[in-house]
Amino acid sequence: MIQSDVSNGIASPPITPITPTTTTINSGFECNVCRKAFKSKSGLTRHLNIVKKYNISRSDLDILPENTTRQFKGILVHYIRKKLPRGYKKLGKQTVSVPATESQFYAVFKNHIHYYSARKNVYKCIFHGVISNQILADILEMQEWRVKFYEQCQRTYVVLCNDDNIESDDENPILQATKHCKSRYERGQLVVEWKQQKNIDFNGNITQAGHIYFHFFNSQAMIQ
Repeated sequence: MIQSDVSNGIASPPITPITPTTTTINSGFECNVCRKAFKSKSGLTRHLNIVKKYNISRSDLDILPENTTRQFKGILVHYIRKKLPRGYKKLGKQTVSVPATESQFYAVFKNHIHYYSARKNVYKCIFHGVISNQILADILEMQEWRVKFYEQCQRTYVVLCNDDNIESDDENPILQATKHCKSRYERGQLVVEWKQQKNIDFNGNITQAGHIYFHFFNSQAMIQ
């Protein structure tokens, strides 16, 4: 098992919006949130300006009471933690789906939206790296949102960075459970999406519902 420290729960500070930063790579420029590469700084600047527009409040979205939003955040954490089992055979790529209106999604993840398609009516937020743990703790208003503790000093957690401390041992059951998992989502990255599903029956009756999806990888550790 992996050896890892666990921090004590503390009160969450006010939520700080993600400010996309840039990295220069091979004479190009990269967005540090979505890791999209651009040939020029102006191209990256246009990208970041578009991202800012995604996070401007729209008049057609409902403003929800703070207590209602806080309760909904608790529901999201509950379903995330249900994907953190004790058995290593259930480790790897995870998807959490929670019914939610567009207004509920926006109330929780405003200022952190990095992609929006008006045609498809899809939102996307991207979190990765050590700092994203605290960012999501602030958003969801729970410090231990990504970890579930078990007896014998074991815990299962959401992976938010590269597992450099996992030994490359073919006998390691965690590696065996996850290394062959193929996914369009990167290990060490948590992607939040909101999509609307539509259903039409034979008589043309239409129903639709929005869902928040969390895509991530989980892993296990022993608590020191």
